[in-house]
Amino acid sequence: MSEEAIKTDVKPEFKPDGKPDGKPDVKPELHYIDIFAKQVLGKKVLPDTDTLWQEEYTAGVPTGNKRTFRIYIINDGSTPDAQPVQGSPVVCVKICKRIIQPDYPRNTLLCGSKSKIAHRYELVLLVEYENGNFDVLTLPRNLSNRLQYDPTITKAFVDSTVIDAAGVPVLQRQNRKTPHESLIIVSQGVNNYTSFEYTVAIPFSEFKPKLKHCYIDDPSLQSYILLKCFRYDADILDTFQVITSDTTSVWTTIVELTVTEDIIDKLGIDQDVVVQGKVDEYRCDC
Repeated sequence: MSEEAIKTDVKPEFKPDGKPDGKPDVKPELHYIDIFAKQVLGKKVLPDTDTLWQEEYTAGVPTGNKRTFRIYIINDGSTPDAQPVQGSPVVCVKICKRIIQPDYPRNTLLCGSKSKIAHRYELVLLVEYENGNFDVLTLPRNLSNRLQYDPTITKAFVDSTVIDAAGVPVLQRQNRKTPHESLIIVSQGVNNYTSFEYTVAIPFSEFKPKLKHCYIDDPSLQSYILLKCFRYDADILDTFQVITSDTTSVWTTIVELTVTEDIIDKLGIDQDVVVQGKVDEYRCDC
């Protein structure tokens, strides 16, 4: 038998995958990888939450209910005087930016019973007047009580139930239903208002799934806050003459502002998660 015939009679050995080399594939080596992550134990969503509002008063008494936040924007061309000119009223208000203060929103866990969220922010408004002029207002920096008018700062007034006659912000409360809420203007002095501070205290019993006591007592329990779906509305109402002193007044336009958003509070603890896998390493050429 010739050498050529011997070669043609030899058949290669095939693996199940059809490869003729007869050797098994060498798979990348797998490792057990320890990942340090936060395990979410419970979540609470507060949809369509009003984060700008003021407390409703009845016959001078606070009711603990929310009502729409009201400001009195000074008409273009009107200034406090014994007989002020009416000026040009407001025809449109748009929120062009919401500035959240550094390190906010923040959270405090209260004595193993509640998650308290604090949220500080400013609003930048673009205001259009009937005569075609525009102005930019920053709230609460450009707000004042009607008796604390400052021509270098004041562009709008609020009710005395929000900032009192002495220029001190008043705490607004919503305590008719849970979770309880509050709102106050953060102040560094008269006509020096830096931000709004909205707070809400959520009982642990409202988180889903229900939190176990062993997790509530865990010292590593933390909260992570998400703000979603920011929305606003500005309702332009009537012109209104605001008394600024015993002898002076100024013409304004009443505007009611609504700011809503979804607040998501996640409670979790730090956990080690062990998985089997391969680390995708990127190596530089030496």
